[in-house]
Amino acid sequence: MLRRRTEENPHGQFLQFEDTTLSFADVAYSVDRLATGFATLGVSKGDRVLIMMDNSLDLVVTWFAINRLGAIEVPVNTANRGRFLEHIINNSAGRWIVADECYVDVIEEVAGPLPSLDYLVVRRPHGNADLPARWRVEDFARLSKHEGILPDLTVTYRDIGAILYTSGTTGPAKGVLMPHAHMAMIAYQAVDMLRIKSTDVNMVCLPLFHAHAQFVQIQAALYAGCKAVIYPRFSATQWLNQIRHSGATVSSLLGVMAQFLWAQPSSPHDSHHNCRRLIAQPLPSAIAQVFERRFKVRCLEIYGMTEIAMPVSSSIDEDVRPGAAGKVRQDSYDVNIVHPETDEELPSGQEGEIVVRPKVPWTLMQGYSGMPEETVRAWRNLWFHTGDSGRFDDDGYLYFVDRIKDRIRRRGENISSYEVESVVNDFPDVTECAVVAVPAEEGDDDIKACVVTEPGVAFNPVTLLDHCREKMPYFAIPRYVQVMDELPKTPTGKIVKHELRRGGTAGAWDRESVGYVVKTNAGTVQQ
Repeated sequence: MLRRRTEENPHGQFLQFEDTTLSFADVAYSVDRLATGFATLGVSKGDRVLIMMDNSLDLVVTWFAINRLGAIEVPVNTANRGRFLEHIINNSAGRWIVADECYVDVIEEVAGPLPSLDYLVVRRPHGNADLPARWRVEDFARLSKHEGILPDLTVTYRDIGAILYTSGTTGPAKGVLMPHAHMAMIAYQAVDMLRIKSTDVNMVCLPLFHAHAQFVQIQAALYAGCKAVIYPRFSATQWLNQIRHSGATVSSLLGVMAQFLWAQPSSPHDSHHNCRRLIAQPLPSAIAQVFERRFKVRCLEIYGMTEIAMPVSSSIDEDVRPGAAGKVRQDSYDVNIVHPETDEELPSGQEGEIVVRPKVPWTLMQGYSGMPEETVRAWRNLWFHTGDSGRFDDDGYLYFVDRIKDRIRRRGENISSYEVESVVNDFPDVTECAVVAVPAEEGDDDIKACVVTEPGVAFNPVTLLDHCREKMPYFAIPRYVQVMDELPKTPTGKIVKHELRRGGTAGAWDRESVGYVVKTNAGTVQQ
């Protein structure tokens, strides 16, 4: 598709970041040069290459260059560290990782063995100082300047193009094996839903290590032949200025972003922009209609996840229906509501588990990397089981109800309670813990760690969070810590988490009440 766009419109603007704009021809040239550089390191078809970079033009070029060689990109959430990061590197079996310089220390701090990793390709925006490493260190800028003939190879829509990690609920994060057809289907759906044309501008403020920014925005812009303007991150206070400055006509909001925008002081100028189509997943039902009127934008909701693309969406031709994700895209998917234990179909109006299967081959995930048991479990009875509960109304609209599994969603990030528990349980003063979601004031979830401590220990929650801060992403660090004599359990010894959730935050220590702050790997303070 990049080659086609370059032939049709070589000077057309494709990507912009800060003051730099690249045409389709510019991107194609940069991709070929970097791909040639990667080839000198031995990257070839089927290899896995990890990317740990902040939003930038170089990240997109890196992703495309990896796929140009028939290799598989493995984008890494830049907040990962410790055993979270170790698991992703080892599970993907990648020999190469391309990282911004600010994340080199985070990679080197991984204490466990990384047997597959051979090369560390470093993007140095602030100089070329030597960097100590356990691996061969290569300079990104040098690799980006390679000239040569790329190998002749055939890549099909059936080949895996990406492995994106989505947090598990009862175990470590799972790597979703995405064929090129799966990635393309997401992009085509976005183009169709938003009716994106070559004259549109798509503003991207979501992180490019997530599927939405990559496929719903960047790849969709490529397929439509339009421009994508990339910003480093989402900012509720700057979003409108970014929309105006970029000239955006379409964009996306995920998680609590719409709620954060709504909470900003209202102004008569809120509708003074060109963005008239917006994916908002979800758009809270309480503000759905007034949000559209205030910002003069048509919001489209979707139901989807990395594994299944976007099988349900609303229509640009219909008024927003508060609370509904939309209707099934029946040309591409079957979606059912089934009993979560028996898999038997349930009638409309009754809540059950949402299950999905494709009508077009190769457009859903092909499994979880290195986890055959998890793959079989997810695909039992030949339907993909989402782990989410929902219901259909009589008009065919799908309503998401809740999460069946113990997944936690914090400011747009899916968090595995299992992984957080594994870090908390490593703290010397803790004998047992359970981590659950509790409602956050702004929407999504806050994290509560319920802990049983060693007898006679003067337990200090601050020292526990100091321990967590060194070993997990900032967004996974619990906000609440509740010390308990014992955890509620079933007769078979399983922790009864719904009782812990029901207790809410009553009696729990709150890190925000004492001003405890956490930071991203890049240093930005987060409450």
